[in-house]
Amino acid sequence: MIDPYYGVLALFVFSMNVLPGFMPPTWVVLAFFYVGYNLSLLPVVLIGAICATLGRVVLTLISRNYFRNFFHSTTRENIDALGYFFKKHAHLTIPMVVAYAFLPIPSNQVFITVGLTRLDVRIFAFSFFVGRLISYTAWVSVAKHVSTRLDSIFAGHFTHLSGIIIELTGFLLMYLLFKINWKKIIRPS
Repeated sequence: MIDPYYGVLALFVFSMNVLPGFMPPTWVVLAFFYVGYNLSLLPVVLIGAICATLGRVVLTLISRNYFRNFFHSTTRENIDALGYFFKKHAHLTIPMVVAYAFLPIPSNQVFITVGLTRLDVRIFAFSFFVGRLISYTAWVSVAKHVSTRLDSIFAGHFTHLSGIIIELTGFLLMYLLFKINWKKIIRPS
């Protein structure tokens, strides 16, 4: 019989990764379930990587279809020029996203940017999945000290100034990136 906590874990991870920000790192939640409910490492990591990727894909689609409307037309032109640059240099995409996925830092801004620039989410999702599959295995398997309460993981994330500053800095950097006149910098060849 399959442990019902795997289903709860899947729902948690998916939901956390659809939200545009201010969620604790997914690997911490995976470690909590792995240690707290004595689950097997392989299913926890697979569920984590699959559900995190699916959640980020949904976030990308939401940003593509709804978040773009919140930007001024000039900013949308800058975003489109940045998207053109990344499409033209697609060979850099997979290594960059895989490398980024190894870091225990939020990926929400990356997927919001993918949505806003209308890049092909499949390349990013595949790269993210591979990177997270490997990084989650490493992070979760070495997690020895995990909170015994899930609410303290979320409360701790919302009450630590450093976590809030990292999230806000990520959004600020993303906003500033979109304010750059990329059409002037990146001349189409």
